[in-house]
Amino acid sequence: MDYDTLGIGILLGVMLGGIIAFALFGRKTGGNAELEIVRLQTQIEEQKKNADAMQSRLHETFAKISQEAIDQNSKSFLHLAETRFAPLKAELDKTQKLTNELEVKRIEAYAGLREATKNIIDINKDLKHETQNLETALRRPDHRGKWGEVGLRNVVEFAGMTEYCDFTEQTTTEGDTTLRPDMIVKLPGGGQIVVDSKLPLEHYLNAMEDKDNVGDHLEKHRKMVEVHVKALSKKEYWNQFEHTPNFVVMFVNVESALVAALERDPDLHERAMKNNVLITSPATLVALLQATAYGWRQESIAKNAEEIAKSGQELFDRLSVFRDHLEKVGLKIQQAAGAFNKAQGSFSTRLAPGAKTLSDLHASGGKELKELEKIDQELLVESEE
Repeated sequence: MDYDTLGIGILLGVMLGGIIAFALFGRKTGGNAELEIVRLQTQIEEQKKNADAMQSRLHETFAKISQEAIDQNSKSFLHLAETRFAPLKAELDKTQKLTNELEVKRIEAYAGLREATKNIIDINKDLKHETQNLETALRRPDHRGKWGEVGLRNVVEFAGMTEYCDFTEQTTTEGDTTLRPDMIVKLPGGGQIVVDSKLPLEHYLNAMEDKDNVGDHLEKHRKMVEVHVKALSKKEYWNQFEHTPNFVVMFVNVESALVAALERDPDLHERAMKNNVLITSPATLVALLQATAYGWRQESIAKNAEEIAKSGQELFDRLSVFRDHLEKVGLKIQQAAGAFNKAQGSFSTRLAPGAKTLSDLHASGGKELKELEKIDQELLVESEE
């Protein structure tokens, strides 16, 4: 129940109680009491109507005041919220902007990644195709030989041993066309090293394909490498080429193939050396050739030093001869200076007085004969010293 309704009810109750009391009192005082009661009831009805109207106005007033209070509180709350949460809104806007930018970059990066992945897949397909072609080609002995020669040339160029300076390819020994090494490396001082490229890959490639019988294929591969070692040893290149150490270099172009053979037989290197064969991979051959290139550079430096010493001696000899010539010129200059001084003395004592006499007689045409100075030979001697 509302407070205004309660107040009106109390007011009506008081009025009704007063009327009833007055009516009871009227019965005791006179016969006109009933009329007074009717009049009072009429007044009560009017007062009740007035109270209802007042209650309605109070309701409207309270409702209006409540709505205004609510509106005012809402405006104050919204203003306070805007004031307090404005920095937070700014940060949220920045975060949203950054999130949008990151999303754009993510989409771009994803597109780039997808394109890169596609390129990698395509490259892998091409690489797989090329690998298959290479594997097919390497199974043919003639192709293996060509590839070995190309690999040998690449190693030599990488080591700085160029074709026209330090090595010769495909040299055949005189009188025996069967001995044909792939390369001869020239050594400083006239020595040379024979290199023969071997590429035993058939069983190694089989091991790469047949995973169930890898061990058997690698064992056959090891035996094939040793067969090549013994074959090279029997050729005895060191007896066919002058100034050659008593070994031949066996070059295996595929590093992993050589490693596979050595893993199966760690003593393979030692047995090969006992047969005068040095097995090399691209890495070890590069080291050997770089050492040779260093020797060539040292020889070039020594040769240049000899040339410098020879040129210095020749320059010194020429300077000595030139000095002798200058000395002779100096003597001639001194002799010429002495002759000049004698002529000057004769000129000063015999000719100059006559010229002065002619000048005094005004027979010189107004000209005077200048004196002729002697050459100070002491200055010549000092400058020579």
